[in-house]
Amino acid sequence: MSLPVVLANGKTITIEVWKSAKARQFRLVAGIYGIKAIAPTDRRIEELENFLASKKKWILRVSQYYDRLRQRCIDEGLEPNTIYFLGKSYRFQIVKDKQQFVIVSDNLRMITFHVADKRRYKHYIREWYKQQTSRLISERLVQINSKMNLRYNRVSIKNQKSRWGSCSKNRNLNFNLLLAAAPMEVIDYVIIHELVHLVEFGHSKNFWHQVGLVDADYKKHREWLKTYEHITFANNR
Repeated sequence: MSLPVVLANGKTITIEVWKSAKARQFRLVAGIYGIKAIAPTDRRIEELENFLASKKKWILRVSQYYDRLRQRCIDEGLEPNTIYFLGKSYRFQIVKDKQQFVIVSDNLRMITFHVADKRRYKHYIREWYKQQTSRLISERLVQINSKMNLRYNRVSIKNQKSRWGSCSKNRNLNFNLLLAAAPMEVIDYVIIHELVHLVEFGHSKNFWHQVGLVDADYKKHREWLKTYEHITFANNR
């Protein structure tokens, strides 16, 4: 189901509607491929239409942002079959094979996934990302924390939908399996970010001060995540 919304600039945006039994209120989710409305199953269509009408300014602002982001992708020559690895864009291809393995060619800027079932290629790509991210986190976390000397418990690599990392009150660190898409210095920033949460749970001025003591360029690294996260998440969902 989808609903059209006419914006102040005269443009009509089509909002895809997802019904959810778990949802308690209307909410909007935006991405590079469009805007979705999450709606409780027991709410009337008229209520949803009123909700969308009240969010027209937000929809216009967000749609213009993603229009610019899509244009940037076109300008950079990014294609739908493009993924990121360590901050570089690669085309990828899927090859059916009895054995499962991956070949990364920097010369061709191509990643070839040899898989048993081509229909499940997204699963194989996610598993490869998880392996790469796990390896990188294992290496960099120990090295970075040797300077910070903070105590943490379990470390997990998860298929998070919109966050690069998180830190629980139980001192467990979680990292998005797609983190291997980012440049190494950005991966380091995410690790530092979550380690600092062990001593400063919120995003206070002191939190960012502590991050800056370890990563002087953290603002630049935050900007990379903000610019590329929606491309990365969308292309690998």
